[in-house]
Amino acid sequence: MLFRSNNLGVIKAKMHQQAYTNSLGMPFVPVGGTSVMFCVWPTRAQDYVLFCAETKRQWTSTNFKQEPNHPAVNVTWHDASEFCQWLTAKERASQIIGPNDTYRLPSDVEWSTAVGLGAEPGSCPQERDGKNQDKFPWGTQWPPPKGAGNYDPQLNVDNFTNTSPVGSFAANDQGLFDLGGNVWEWVHDNYAPKDTNRTLRGGSWCTSLRKQMLSSARLFDSPGHRINFIGFRCALDVRRPSPLLSTAGKADATAPQQPQVTAVVAKTF
Repeated sequence: MLFRSNNLGVIKAKMHQQAYTNSLGMPFVPVGGTSVMFCVWPTRAQDYVLFCAETKRQWTSTNFKQEPNHPAVNVTWHDASEFCQWLTAKERASQIIGPNDTYRLPSDVEWSTAVGLGAEPGSCPQERDGKNQDKFPWGTQWPPPKGAGNYDPQLNVDNFTNTSPVGSFAANDQGLFDLGGNVWEWVHDNYAPKDTNRTLRGGSWCTSLRKQMLSSARLFDSPGHRINFIGFRCALDVRRPSPLLSTAGKADATAPQQPQVTAVVAKTF
């Protein structure tokens, strides 16, 4: 049996035992130690532009060129959450996902599990921030080796000046790309219990400080702020009954590869 459920009906995912690609071509894999599936990379410009078109919203342009397979940036926490709500409603209506399946931002704890930290001390992101001083998304080496991810050009570990195509660097053992570098990713949690700021994980194309490149690093920002080094990644809660369970074991367990995209995203959406 590939999955088991707890008494809440949440499907307990096991790493690489099922893969799912949604209607936008976003690949999801189960993350061992959590009850959710993660998109293997940050939400791409080509995914987000469809949301903007259908919801008739403006998307702030970047001051550098992006291709469709680059991560969407200039996205607020509210924008990211509304994208998840839109995608949930869209796929529920088409019966692609089940009536109880939900796209959402991952929690801070889920993100830590995905990046390989395991349990961390502290009851909120603020208390967990930087507590593990040894682990980076690529391992324990410092300075970061060539190919560690898309970070600030001064580190000389990659060939990108700004954002890069998602999946340009090696996946981790969960089959997830870009958990270090490219864009800081919004997660669901407030940074502290009485704080309205939301939490960001992972570093970006302009990150160079060791403390911000740690797997345990957190930033916080206003949920309404948008800037060109912040994006987001979707998680998917799968709950019975769900059509996603009927194909368990039939999907290729290999992490999906980067699709070929030839169209160019305009600077203004």
